[in-house]
Amino acid sequence: MAEVFEVIVVSMRDAFLAVTVFVAAMIFLFSWLQYITAGKFVDIIRSNTRWQPVIGALMGITPGCGGAIVMMPMYARGYVTYGTVIATLIATLGDAAFVLIGAAVTDSAFIAPVLAVHFISFIIGISWGYLVDGMKITPRNPLGKYGPTFENNNPPRNLPENKNEDAKEILDDLGREDESGWGYFLLHQGYTVWWIVTALGLIFAVLLLVWSAQDADFTLEIDYNPFTLNGIITWIGLIGTSLSVILYVSQKNWISDDTEASIGDKLYSMRETMIHSASETAFVTFWVMSAYLIFEFSMLFSGMTEADIARYGDGFTAVILASFIGLIPGCGPQIIAITAYTKDLISFPALAANAISQDGDALFPLLVRHRAASIWATVHTTIPALIVGFSLMAFGVTF
Repeated sequence: MAEVFEVIVVSMRDAFLAVTVFVAAMIFLFSWLQYITAGKFVDIIRSNTRWQPVIGALMGITPGCGGAIVMMPMYARGYVTYGTVIATLIATLGDAAFVLIGAAVTDSAFIAPVLAVHFISFIIGISWGYLVDGMKITPRNPLGKYGPTFENNNPPRNLPENKNEDAKEILDDLGREDESGWGYFLLHQGYTVWWIVTALGLIFAVLLLVWSAQDADFTLEIDYNPFTLNGIITWIGLIGTSLSVILYVSQKNWISDDTEASIGDKLYSMRETMIHSASETAFVTFWVMSAYLIFEFSMLFSGMTEADIARYGDGFTAVILASFIGLIPGCGPQIIAITAYTKDLISFPALAANAISQDGDALFPLLVRHRAASIWATVHTTIPALIVGFSLMAFGVTF
């Protein structure tokens, strides 16, 4: 029981200090950028039909799910092509991107694979998007010009003459949150405390990086005495993770955090941007901590080492499994898969396959608005995921 308790404490502490605090800073930055540029992106993509798959991939490659989610009502209204949707979904890594970037911040060895997987997803997204449009593939004609043709019951709408009206129409279509319920109250009243603890955690996390760089043998011991340095750090990690779990539970979204309503609120209010940045970070924290616990308990109760587990994360099976995990809507399972890579438990080809196959939270609004498109989109993103994963294996590409 003592070992189990220690695993839980270390997982909670490390999830907060090694991941949460850095993810919080990045999520806030990208959420702020989305807040000030949302309408402009809608205008740009409407005015550049020829470049829509490129712009869609740019929206998708932005860490988090906000950019990809904004694209879904645009497709439902007939403003963008199906190839643009595919480009967006292939390029997006959702909230799992923050886990990868956070790993690169704390360990320079991850910089190259982070850049590589984002570059691959971006290029494949653009290429596959143009291929889908070139072959005239649509949800009603999934084989494109090589398949039977069906009547199009969802023709593109006439675009508003005023671009500003177009942007407002898209953003308004995202909706707003229901302000009732204990979850909404808890999130909108407790986010300030969470940010205070996270700010303190970020200071100590940076100090830990400095101390580790100065002393290769530096280790952070568990200490429950709040009047010692190690004790303060331990309690900040425990309190920060506990608050994150509370915020996570209050969202009532178990495998996804971003919804159309939360994105809509963020794009209209700076305060909501801070609130939902805390909420999104809490979501990432919960799933990273879950991944830590799964890996640690697997080794504790099975007697296996990380090297033993890593043997199952290499080869064709790993690529296939990573691609199929990407079929699951939402970011939660994807965060576990990406965390496995940061722990050297799966190969880079498997990481790339999952990054291409997964759709983050963007599949949910597409499922509501266009069920056929959401179903076929999962197929049309998994095919390149398998091709790229197997190709990377064949050429021995790894990091």
